[in-house]
Amino acid sequence: MAQAGRPRKTAIDEAIMAAVAELVVERGYPRVTIDDVVARAGTNKPAFYRRFRDLADVVPHLLAARHGLDDDIDTGSLVGDLVEAQRRQHLLFTDPVVTRGFAGWAAEMDASPARAEPFIAGYLAPRRAQTHVFLERAIGRGEIAGGVDAGWIAALLTGPLLMHAVMPGLPPADARLAIGTVHAALDALGYTADRAAVASLAASEEK
Repeated sequence: MAQAGRPRKTAIDEAIMAAVAELVVERGYPRVTIDDVVARAGTNKPAFYRRFRDLADVVPHLLAARHGLDDDIDTGSLVGDLVEAQRRQHLLFTDPVVTRGFAGWAAEMDASPARAEPFIAGYLAPRRAQTHVFLERAIGRGEIAGGVDAGWIAALLTGPLLMHAVMPGLPPADARLAIGTVHAALDALGYTADRAAVASLAASEEK
């Protein structure tokens, strides 16, 4: 991690993340080493270790840089918020960096809880927390009743896309699957108002 009082050099951070992304796509996460990364990034191991504890520590920064944390989503409606969140998740779970890297990341984090902590705290938890934000706003607007389980809704939205991203033999997640997850979440929430905007998720595959 960066040393106190020492400004981080953004260009080096970006070069390291770009190198990790390229190498994961080329080789798969388990075959990427820090030596590979610094060589590809045009830097050195001391510079790497001033920024990151290990390769797993790069993952949340890389994912946030490529796909954000959803904390900027506020469309004014529950349907709009969920549609935009799932548009981004569709892009996330069809990103070659994720489809080539997730299984390796997960195995490494499962083997070492300390390595999992940056991913959980820096990426997974903030993204899941946004589902709670969406639902609380919807309750405040009177779109849905209170007492909802935001964790369950987050899992309902993410689970099918994740499964198609990492499970051998399944096709890539497509817009139809993303549309289905939004409808399933709205059904679970007892949402009965207009859902026409959900169909706009089909545009994700056209970009």
